[in-house]
Amino acid sequence: MSSFQGSDTEESDDGNHNTAPNLITDGQCNACNTNVNVDAHCIRCWFCKNLFHAINCSNEKYCVSATTVFSNQLQPAVNNTGAYEKRFGRFLFICDFCMTCEEEKKAHESVDRVDALEKKIDSMKNAFKTEMSELKAAISNSDNWAVKASSSTKPVSNNVWEDTKRTENLKHTMAIKKDTDGNSV
Repeated sequence: MSSFQGSDTEESDDGNHNTAPNLITDGQCNACNTNVNVDAHCIRCWFCKNLFHAINCSNEKYCVSATTVFSNQLQPAVNNTGAYEKRFGRFLFICDFCMTCEEEKKAHESVDRVDALEKKIDSMKNAFKTEMSELKAAISNSDNWAVKASSSTKPVSNNVWEDTKRTENLKHTMAIKKDTDGNSV
């Protein structure tokens, strides 16, 4: 990591480094080769902690903001000083290099999540296919068993009078009444 004075490069995980032209190295701006008042004219990146020449760089395209805006608003907001001292939250400066690295990291995380979801869906599909084939096999086996069982027995009727065993039992429990002459009624 860099010291308070800044460093010439900031290594990332993939070996890339910050090559911003307004990076401060040993108190000097790489873009304009002038010594810079670190406390008044620089801003520090939240992630890499490198210092950048924020105002009064001889090459205007590397200035972070206009001088009065930086001195009166941006720098106090980032440093939580002055009127910003008691406010809630933080204003952060993030250099382009670190912002790109963070965006790439988030993109990779999103891709990783999508890959994990695709794998989960594939495993669920395969599990569903397996369950369906097992269910089909079980149904075909039960159909074969039902056919064998039905062919070995007589069909059962729901009509009580067609079942001889049931009617025999009824005969024994029926009372036959006779009239006064002794004939069955």
